[in-house]
Amino acid sequence: MPLQRPVPMWRPRQRRHWLAGLMAFGVMALLTLPLGRAVTAPLGGTPPTSYDLAWRAPFNRPEHYPLERRPDPALYRPHGEWFGRLILPAAAEMATGSGDWVWLEVEQAPAGQEDLIGRRLRLGWQDAPRLRALVGKVRTPVRLGAESRLAAQQGNVVPTRLDGRDDVGPLQTLAGAHPHDDITVALEEVEREQWDGEPMLRIGRPPLQSTGRWVGLVRLLSRDPADPERFQVQHYDRRQEGFSGAIENVRLPRQPPDRHGRSFFDPEGLLATPAGADGWYLYGAPDGDGTFTAQALEPRLLTSLASDRLLSGTTAGLNEISRVNWSDGQTRRGHVSRVGLSPDGADAPWQPDDRSLVIHNFGGIGGPDGEAISAFTVTGHFAFGDARVVIDPFTDQPRFDLRYHQIYANNPNGIVSGSQDWSAYTGNLQRGWLGTRPISDVLVRTDPLLLEELAIQAEVLMARYRSGDGVGVSLVSPAISCVQDSSQALWIAIDQLRRRRRELDGSELPRLASLAQALDSLLTPFGMVRGDWRHNASLMDSPGDSPDRFKASRRLWDGVLSWRSMLPRRAHDEMAGVFLRHGDRLHLVRTNQLPGADQRLAPLAPTQLLGQLPLVGVVLPRLMDAVFTPLTGRGLALVALLLGGYTAMALALGRWTGFLPLQRPRVRPLVLVRQAVILLLTPSLIEETLFRAALLPHPLDGLGGWESAAWGALSVGLFVVWHPLAGRLWYPQGRRLFDDGRFLLLASLLGVVCVIAYQATGSLWPPVLIHWLVVLIWLELLGGRWRLGQGSQR
Repeated sequence: MPLQRPVPMWRPRQRRHWLAGLMAFGVMALLTLPLGRAVTAPLGGTPPTSYDLAWRAPFNRPEHYPLERRPDPALYRPHGEWFGRLILPAAAEMATGSGDWVWLEVEQAPAGQEDLIGRRLRLGWQDAPRLRALVGKVRTPVRLGAESRLAAQQGNVVPTRLDGRDDVGPLQTLAGAHPHDDITVALEEVEREQWDGEPMLRIGRPPLQSTGRWVGLVRLLSRDPADPERFQVQHYDRRQEGFSGAIENVRLPRQPPDRHGRSFFDPEGLLATPAGADGWYLYGAPDGDGTFTAQALEPRLLTSLASDRLLSGTTAGLNEISRVNWSDGQTRRGHVSRVGLSPDGADAPWQPDDRSLVIHNFGGIGGPDGEAISAFTVTGHFAFGDARVVIDPFTDQPRFDLRYHQIYANNPNGIVSGSQDWSAYTGNLQRGWLGTRPISDVLVRTDPLLLEELAIQAEVLMARYRSGDGVGVSLVSPAISCVQDSSQALWIAIDQLRRRRRELDGSELPRLASLAQALDSLLTPFGMVRGDWRHNASLMDSPGDSPDRFKASRRLWDGVLSWRSMLPRRAHDEMAGVFLRHGDRLHLVRTNQLPGADQRLAPLAPTQLLGQLPLVGVVLPRLMDAVFTPLTGRGLALVALLLGGYTAMALALGRWTGFLPLQRPRVRPLVLVRQAVILLLTPSLIEETLFRAALLPHPLDGLGGWESAAWGALSVGLFVVWHPLAGRLWYPQGRRLFDDGRFLLLASLLGVVCVIAYQATGSLWPPVLIHWLVVLIWLELLGGRWRLGQGSQR
């Protein structure tokens, strides 16, 4: 994996924090186990990274694709108006006070400016307040130290070319992230001006990492038996609205094995995979011989607005997210699925220019050639992104265009933290995960204001990851990771929107405010905001050159405060659930190691903590959700209501059956206090943990009404049976009482009340409180001790 409100009941809160600390410690051990192995391993020479091994193949180098070679413009289109290769200036060129700039070798330019293609131009920022703040805040000297050397020793790509430089800004950290100048980008909001008599480009948005300066839409026809990398393809013909265009031969090169012996891309199986039924987008360029060579692939099927299934209703949607999306049936090698979720059941088709939030999650690599799994947990990776509905220039049909905000730690493959489109990330043949990992992208049609602010805050964190806040590397811990810092970006975006709420359109504010409140409970589950998140949010309101710097806390306690965003799978599912409950429409896209022909690989779904242990992997998340969901004011009100109803019914039944005779209670305060403490633990906490939290699916799982009722009935039945069983096996003094039908009737009623309390709140504490008060009052005030005494005298 690359890279909160006080409550009045302080004792339950302390207990939750203590348990959260234990959970966070376990996650810390899980995440740092590979680091510990590297530290204790004998030191030798720095091993080659997967990036180094890929660089040995000529087709992974820029010079393999001469700029003078251009494909047929009737078949291929430029991959963006402005497209080029970043080149890090020499240290001597970075004069003091010259700002953040790099060289750009222009590979594509808009009409009227084609004369710039092939030229090396200065690339800098436009003079805009938000851009000045971005550059000013993340600019830092870079000094590689022991942490960077350790990262290199582990086989990670480290930005050695930035070492010793001062005032390194986000453009320089992007250009210098690799050992070679091979990062290509698409540029947006570009202005041309003169600098010392030469053309210069200034951008109004950060560069978008992108691969392949040309793109075509083709159908694969056949494969050359003599050269398995050569394919015959037929191009899409817009006039005929199908693949009836020109036929040519292209190259889809098999990537060399990485440092683990796995190839990121193997063309085997491409002709047969159902994912290619609607054709493929090929991103690349002609090589020196004029053969178009693909550098990235994208199945057209995945960009379609259509869904294979459309589910209506919030309950069905939550069930799909939490139980079906990553199920064994959906996680099959080569399998693709697209599912639409409509919370209100309304048919609201996607329209051109619609924008959506992307919630990205990938899993692990299994099989004989798979990766090692630590502590029965497949951590995977998490990211946000932005999808737009655009008109495809090849088909004139609307399609999704995805880009990711990849907050990514240093890694062996050369994946660079930053904004990336499909061709640079998922579909990149050199380092993309399309062929080796299971992937879930959830597209959420939500407020554009949130999308814009999230993109800005993600850019800050992505730039910080590239520089390591000056140390050159960003490594993973429970408090610092892809998922924790993506969550930080979202929290700061919400905070910024609140600070500027007077500027917002009043018609949008109520809906955005309700969404922010729901996200708050997810990002700050204890009602306390992490100190580093709050500090970093405050910096966004100060001038760009403020001496204050960003903070990145590695403290375990800060990881605890944001525990719900500690593991990618939990964050992915819960984020999607929040938006669905808020009324937003979702579109789920799942892929699994496409094309799926490699029998030595198997997709592994990302899990929660210990998720690969059959029983523990199911029960532990339920316990975490139940224990760490706080007892709110609404919960207390529900407790009072249910307790009042139970008291009325229990007293009536008790008087009628003679089980609760009228008598004057004998109150002994010291005994009452002592027994209250004991009874809180047992039976209340133990039995509610067992029969409610561990047994019942959490309400966040989105069970339907009948399913919830069936689980509730099972819970009550086992709860009732538990008592006669206890009387026979380990609590003989209670056998006579526990066999009494009147007691079992009241216990059944208590079980029903506790199930209702749990399923309504999702918190363990309401049923614990009800159970505790009922047992305490009955034993100490209504003759329960006397009835137990009868059993012990028998």
